[in-house]
Amino acid sequence: MDVFGTAMAFFMLGAGAILTVRTGFFQFTHLGKALRSPFRRSDKKGGVSPFGALATALGSSVGTANIAGVAGALAIGGPGAVFWMWAAGLLGMATKLAEVALAMRYRRREGTGYAGGPMYYMERALPLFGRGFALVFSAAGCGAAMIGTALVQGNTSAEAACSLARCAGAAFACKPLFGAVTALAAGAVIFGGARRTAAFSEAAVPFMAGAYVIAACCVAAAHRDMLLPAFKSIITGAFSPRAAAGGGIGALNALRVGVARGVYSNEAGVGSAPIAHAGSSETDPVKQGMMGVFEVFADTIVMCTLTALAILASGAGSSGAAGLAAAEEAFASVMGPRGGAAFTAVSSLLFAFTSLTGWELYGEKCLSYLTGGRFTALFRLAFLALIPIGAAAEPRIAWLLGELFNYLMALPNTIALLLLSGTAAGLVRQYKLFEKSPRKGYNKG
Repeated sequence: MDVFGTAMAFFMLGAGAILTVRTGFFQFTHLGKALRSPFRRSDKKGGVSPFGALATALGSSVGTANIAGVAGALAIGGPGAVFWMWAAGLLGMATKLAEVALAMRYRRREGTGYAGGPMYYMERALPLFGRGFALVFSAAGCGAAMIGTALVQGNTSAEAACSLARCAGAAFACKPLFGAVTALAAGAVIFGGARRTAAFSEAAVPFMAGAYVIAACCVAAAHRDMLLPAFKSIITGAFSPRAAAGGGIGALNALRVGVARGVYSNEAGVGSAPIAHAGSSETDPVKQGMMGVFEVFADTIVMCTLTALAILASGAGSSGAAGLAAAEEAFASVMGPRGGAAFTAVSSLLFAFTSLTGWELYGEKCLSYLTGGRFTALFRLAFLALIPIGAAAEPRIAWLLGELFNYLMALPNTIALLLLSGTAAGLVRQYKLFEKSPRKGYNKG
C-alpha cells in the first residue's frame, strides 16, 4: 500500500502541476476572486445554492485529517512534511478547479436539480473508454463511502463522544450507543436528500471551521515567540534528513507523507467534491470552480497550517504524544488539560459528522450512476447501519481500505483530468475573455 500510495502521490502532484500550467496559473492569478467567491450572492434557481454546494464539499473534506492527520505527518516526516502539504494544496487548487469546472460542464438535469461528477465527464467526454473509467470510479466511490467513511468516521465520532463524556465527568461511555445516536442524527440529514445536506452544511461548516481557526490562532498567538522558529523548521526540514525519518528512501518519504496527507485532507483529484459542486444552481463552470479553489485553500493552506503551527509553536508532541493527543496537548497549553481535550473532542465530532453526511451523498450518487437511480433508500439504510458497527470496531483495516478506495477513485479521475485538461483550459480561457469583454457573452457549455 505504501508503494501504491507513493506512486499516486507523485502522480497526483504531477497532474496538479500540469493543470496549473494549462490553466495559466489560474489559482494564483485569480486567488483574490476565489477567496471572495463564497460571499458572492446568487439568486439562480434549480439545484442547491453555490455556497451550499461548497459547504457540502468542504464539510466532507474537513475532517480528522486536519487534526490527527497533520499531527501524524509531523510525527512521521518532521516539520518539513508541512511544506509538501502546502505544495499539494497549491497545485491541488488547479486540480480542484479543473474537476469542478468539468463536472459543471458535463452535468445533466435530474428532477429540479442536477447530477454530475467525474463519472459523467468520463462517459460523455471520453467515449472510447470513459464508460469503463466511470464504472471503476463509481464502484470505488461506493466503497469509500461505506467503508472509508461510515465505518471510520463512525468510530471517530464515537471515540470523540466518549472523550467528551469523560471530560464532563461521566462514568459511563458506550461507543456503540454513541454510534447509534450519531446514525440517527445523520439519518435526519441524509433522508432529506441533497438539499437538506447542503442546508445543514451551510449552517454547520462555517461555525465549526471558524471556531477551529479562532482556537488555533489563539494557541499560535499565545506562543508567538515560537512562530518564526516553527516556520523556519518547516522550510529547512522539507529537505533535511530529519524530514525523511523512517522512510528508508531519503527525502522522498517526507514528500510522500506531506502530499498524501494534503491530498487526503483536501481530496483534490479524488473526484468526490465535484459531485457536490455539480448540484449547484450556478451556471458558470469556472465560477463554481473558484469555489473549489477556495475549498482547498481553506482546508489545507489555512486549517492544516494552523494545526501544524499550533503543535510546533506550543511544543506539543515533544513528550511523545502523536495524533489527536498532540493536538489536545497544543490546545491544552491555552485552554487547560480538560478544555483542550474537550475542544479537540467537539471538533473531531463535528468534523466526522459533516464527513458522514457529505460522503453519504457521494456514495449515493455513485450508486445512482451504477444502477440508474435504484436502491437509494437501501443504500442510505446500509450506510447508517454501518456507523454504530464502526463505532464498536477496530478501524485499522477500514482506514487501509478507505485509503485504497480513495486512490481507486483518484486513479481514473486523474487520468481523465489530464486527458480533458485542454477542455478545462478552454473553459478558463473563455472565462478570461468574458472578464475582458463581458458584452461579447460567455459560452458556459
